[in-house]
Amino acid sequence: MKIIVALDYTNPLEALEMCAKLRGIADGFKINHALWSQSVYIKDYTQAGELFVDCKLWDTPNTVKQVVQKIVDKGATMTTICTHNNEAVFEELEQFSDQVKLLGVTYLTSWSGSDLLDILHYLPNGADVMWRDNIERVRKHGFAGMVCSPKDLPVVKPLTQGMIRVCPGIGTNKGQIRTVSPKQATNLGADYLVIGRTITQSDDPVQALIDIRQSI
Repeated sequence: MKIIVALDYTNPLEALEMCAKLRGIADGFKINHALWSQSVYIKDYTQAGELFVDCKLWDTPNTVKQVVQKIVDKGATMTTICTHNNEAVFEELEQFSDQVKLLGVTYLTSWSGSDLLDILHYLPNGADVMWRDNIERVRKHGFAGMVCSPKDLPVVKPLTQGMIRVCPGIGTNKGQIRTVSPKQATNLGADYLVIGRTITQSDDPVQALIDIRQSI
């Protein structure tokens, strides 16, 4: 089980200070748009771990391709692509499949069941069809894995044999609805846990991460 620490900061210095504290303890760090300019510096703290650039890209084929090229150039090892892109986007991304782990994103941990229905028109109890269709779409284009809530793993795990399962929504975090404990996520079949404020906002982030490892 690998633990990636989400750096949910807008201040680059705070993010780099946290990286320095957790260097060699975390299995990698996740950043989003807010820390894009700092990615090469954060990469220095990963020590052969993961640099996860999480932008959930959804755009025209050429735009997505150009952004992914920049992500690769910055040394990222993982990045996220929205599975609701059209087929042409996935075809453009095949060239990057051996340079960075492409991860599909379909159903956010901040969405409730009613959000799923409103946005994608799937009923929560029919989400197995949604997962099957979206996983099949990206698997054939060389995607390495899927991002999902651990609560989705009973459906997602059988559909992602040979792929990795990256799970945010660990612990109790503001803005996330479908969450579980680190141990529950591990037992359900997660390969990577993405954990942010439970670690970064604790009084002792190093000990918090150690405690999480021991709990699973």
